[in-house]
Amino acid sequence: MLNLNIQLFVTELIRAGFRTSAGEFKQAVMVCLEHLIPFDMALWASGHTKDLQVNNVYLHNLPHTLMHSWEQVKHQDRLLAGLIANPGVTFDVYDFYTRQERETLETYQQHSRLFGIENAISTVIPNPDTGLLEVMSLYRSDPERKFSPDERGAKEFVFPLVIEAWHLNQIQHLGNLRGNAFSDSFAICDGKAWIHHAESGFVDLLKGQWPEWSGPEFPEPVKLWLEGMETKSLKVKKIAFNRRDLNDLILVSAHSTSAAVSLTKREEQIAEIFAGGLTYKAIARELGISPFTVRRHIESIYRKMAVSSKAALFQALNNSNSVHNQNAF
Repeated sequence: MLNLNIQLFVTELIRAGFRTSAGEFKQAVMVCLEHLIPFDMALWASGHTKDLQVNNVYLHNLPHTLMHSWEQVKHQDRLLAGLIANPGVTFDVYDFYTRQERETLETYQQHSRLFGIENAISTVIPNPDTGLLEVMSLYRSDPERKFSPDERGAKEFVFPLVIEAWHLNQIQHLGNLRGNAFSDSFAICDGKAWIHHAESGFVDLLKGQWPEWSGPEFPEPVKLWLEGMETKSLKVKKIAFNRRDLNDLILVSAHSTSAAVSLTKREEQIAEIFAGGLTYKAIARELGISPFTVRRHIESIYRKMAVSSKAALFQALNNSNSVHNQNAF
């Protein structure tokens, strides 16, 4: 199994994860994968078993009309049903049909045949944090070029690695936009509020406020906010959310608003002084730091306390102090 070709693929996958932008990563993976398992076309998508919804589709050497065609026949797709029932296993389309039988079916006549899909191997990997399924199918157009057992085994081995590399690539190239918000947790979603990747702390925050939530969509109030695109921040229940739009993806940060204790000692000091009325320059002189450093601290304090003005900060600090005093007795 661990032959030289797989080792070379894994090496190139790691390089692509570090060197390739998030928007070009899937294309780079396909180029690498073609050297390991020759194929003519491919599909890589995220989906959910509810109504067989599919989102974030990447098509390699296939037109976008393929997905519209598939929507018409998806509930007749035995291969997909088998993949969902056996996550992590790579199947050949002919594990579920004889060739003669397949050629008589609507899924072939009105879909596969139209796009030259004669041979296919597919794998589904579930993401327990988001509830999404990651699906990858490789296709060949020549009926006589069947995928071998070794090729199926190679795909089954590398696909989980590919998914993990993709998630790390997203976090690296999109997460670097977080600035100094190290106390925040992050998730990446699309315009329909489907979470593609979430840090464990982010999932914990959501489940803490919505115990029944399981993904892949955000809880309804957050989903409506993301779809509306009207504001960059949202405070709901005990979580403050911020968003940054990145082409067709959204980087969402979140932190608990119930804990001013998340402020560092320096931030607590600056917050008290700033809320008391001093300017950036006055604070800088008093503490022996630059006005720029004060500004960065204030930005972090605003984000953590989910406020946007000095008056709101003053009120938040008073509320926090009241809670701490009550807890002391």
